[in-house]
Amino acid sequence: MNRFFSSVVVAGWIACASAFAQAEIERELAESSEQHMREELGVNPVTSPSIAGLLQDLEAFRPVPLKLIQETDHTIGFNNRLQTALHFGSMVADGFMLTIAERPQDVQTIGRELIRQSRALGVGGKLTSRSKSLFEFSDKGDWVGMREELIRTQEDVEESMMELHDEEMAHMVSLGGWLRGFQLGATSTVERYSIQKAEILARLTIMDYFLDRLDTLNPNLKSTEMVTAFIAKIRDIRRVVLETQGSAPTPAQVETMRKLADEAEAIATAKVDGDGRLIEKLNL
Repeated sequence: MNRFFSSVVVAGWIACASAFAQAEIERELAESSEQHMREELGVNPVTSPSIAGLLQDLEAFRPVPLKLIQETDHTIGFNNRLQTALHFGSMVADGFMLTIAERPQDVQTIGRELIRQSRALGVGGKLTSRSKSLFEFSDKGDWVGMREELIRTQEDVEESMMELHDEEMAHMVSLGGWLRGFQLGATSTVERYSIQKAEILARLTIMDYFLDRLDTLNPNLKSTEMVTAFIAKIRDIRRVVLETQGSAPTPAQVETMRKLADEAEAIATAKVDGDGRLIEKLNL
């Protein structure tokens, strides 16, 4: 190897190593920046429940309460970001349950609505390719793939909101997913009770986390009629769990929690005016 060629090779190696080192530095900086942002927003592995974990818990709730999902109007729109965020999370939970029930066409319908709702939240950019993958998995009947895509869909929306420094709504998307999953899980448990399913419902740490997030809402938003009523229902669910004294909720307690979850979901999707007042009288 002549001296010139050797020098070129060495220079190439140095350039590649430098580029690799620079890419690694940029990756570490990006991860550090994202972690710092997540901690600022109160979203970190220590304080926040895992979206993947919350959704995967739903696999225990069989048979899937399909009637409840089918009776839900997923196309409903809202005049505020809070309810839109809650509804988005709720639809992800519905989509996950539909994969458990192996309903590919229904999952695709949910996927299209998720795209529409993400645009309403101003974070639709990342979801186009995600929805395409969801549809492809649906066509193949790949239930695991669909579930993973739904988890990533919610994570993408959360990350997009963090990039916009939209702390409140990032938490509300997660809360919407948890509440809908809780409602569906409680319904499934009422229909076919088991201690395992009842124990999954009775997780105080998750309820405390979301109640804490609700407590940090903007005071003007938190004081509205809709949000006040919504928080009261989540607190009522927590009180029922406290009554179990660490044991699995009884069938009667699960029925009470299911009713409260139904009422909380009704508030989350109720029509409200510009000041957050409930337009329609709810039977709560």
